[in-house]
Amino acid sequence: MEEKLKLSIVLPKHNLSQHSLDLIDWCSANNNIEIVCLIWEPEQQISLLSFVEKRAWDGMLFIERAKLNIGKINRMEALRQIYLSSNPKEFDLIHDDPMIINELRKLEIDVHLCLNTEPFVSALKDSAKYGALSFMGANESSGKHNPYFFSEVLNKRNSTEFNILHHQPNSKKVYIAQNGELSTHGYFLANQENVLLRQNFYMQRKIEAVIGKRTVSEAIFKSQVINTKKQAPSLYDQLKYLLHLLRLAYKRFFALFKDDNFWNVGIYKGGWQSLDFKKAMIISNPKNHFLADPFVVNNDNKDYCFVEDFDLKKSKGVISVYEIGDNKITNVGLALEENFHLSFPYLFECDSKTYMLPETTENNDIRIYESTHFPLEWKLCRVIKENVSAVDSMIFKHKNRWWLFTNINPIGERDTCSELSLFYSEHPVNGTWIPHAKNPVVFTPSRARNGGIIIEEDCIYRIGQKQIFGTYGGGGFSINKIIALSPDVYEEESTLIVKPDFFKGNKGAHHFHTNGTISTFDFLT
Repeated sequence: MEEKLKLSIVLPKHNLSQHSLDLIDWCSANNNIEIVCLIWEPEQQISLLSFVEKRAWDGMLFIERAKLNIGKINRMEALRQIYLSSNPKEFDLIHDDPMIINELRKLEIDVHLCLNTEPFVSALKDSAKYGALSFMGANESSGKHNPYFFSEVLNKRNSTEFNILHHQPNSKKVYIAQNGELSTHGYFLANQENVLLRQNFYMQRKIEAVIGKRTVSEAIFKSQVINTKKQAPSLYDQLKYLLHLLRLAYKRFFALFKDDNFWNVGIYKGGWQSLDFKKAMIISNPKNHFLADPFVVNNDNKDYCFVEDFDLKKSKGVISVYEIGDNKITNVGLALEENFHLSFPYLFECDSKTYMLPETTENNDIRIYESTHFPLEWKLCRVIKENVSAVDSMIFKHKNRWWLFTNINPIGERDTCSELSLFYSEHPVNGTWIPHAKNPVVFTPSRARNGGIIIEEDCIYRIGQKQIFGTYGGGGFSINKIIALSPDVYEEESTLIVKPDFFKGNKGAHHFHTNGTISTFDFLT
């Protein structure tokens, strides 16, 4: 019988999140983990000003907490909620107390799991076999040290960064076990919740790697300065945040009386490197519909464009087809409809058959349809992934392997714009899809979400959507050349950034595709 991983949990006495308790519950329920002790962080000495800031901040977040059903958990409440199969010891940590460190050494701890990254972690790491793992947000250079994941909202940054740090024993170096960036939410607690959920998932993966004694490559954490984070922003920043909330409420109220923004599709006769947006033909949106996510294909010497056709009254998308003529574009008809939303009608060929891989995230799966009579008749061929929150998937062949590029939220939440995951198989329909060793291979909302593809004889370019603060998909897109693709390596480099300013009054863009002779894109008006 293998020995269990001996774990200590280092946690604050106040303001614990439910997600922290969920992580502890996961560790407790894992048969390969023994929680040997709880280590309570030392109390922070706060000034009168800090006390006032904290009380004001609690009041400001009252409505957000009520709306999101987020409570504040202290030490006694935490102990009542945590279910532990063993009876762990408890320690109240005092800075640089050698007696406590010696007591911890006697417990033969394998890893300290620190729910925060604070300066005292460096004193703890040497008392565990594998050191300490901790969570950390972006390290601010301004010296403000605001609560994690707040400054990103206050400053309207497009992404919010988190790190899982590995403090190795008997070493001054700190390593990054996992780094990621997520789309920033408009409200602080909503942004915090999104990050806490996702970083918990990756901490669990890291702990499982330690249990399995798997070697995981880690980069050196360049910023060696670890500061104590404040429990509340300054009064000035709180005022700025209040104004931000009022502006959000103002925009949402007046949005009720404004016309919606609509996506549109453009067609250009030519390849991507000679693209001139102003020479494109624009497909007219049907009444009470908009078109988006276009893909072009040539079949039987005719050019077709498959699109998401979104019905505004039903709030549901289907797949429609347009034929591209010399000087006009004709609506051929409805290609595919389900009782759930469809979009992103990606097409590929295999064994002389044409397949479609539309987005079906509303049905929580990834599925392949086969053309029975092109372009309007299709049948469900295979569901290749079930119970998954995935969007904008693409399949193509590269060096005798079939590759699936998809944007998955591993915890099933709504944010599917931050991670790109890859899978490979010997056959797209009949084979087994194996995950890439480095998933997620891209972890930033600036380019992770697929927005189309360019496949040439010797090059493959992936289109990456750029998410910007407060909107979805409106930030334009990047064209990224894939320079390395194998089961354990993925590298891409950006070759072109397309800003959504190619038409007057254009509000956004997030998709591009070409078959070499015809190119297509969408844009927001």
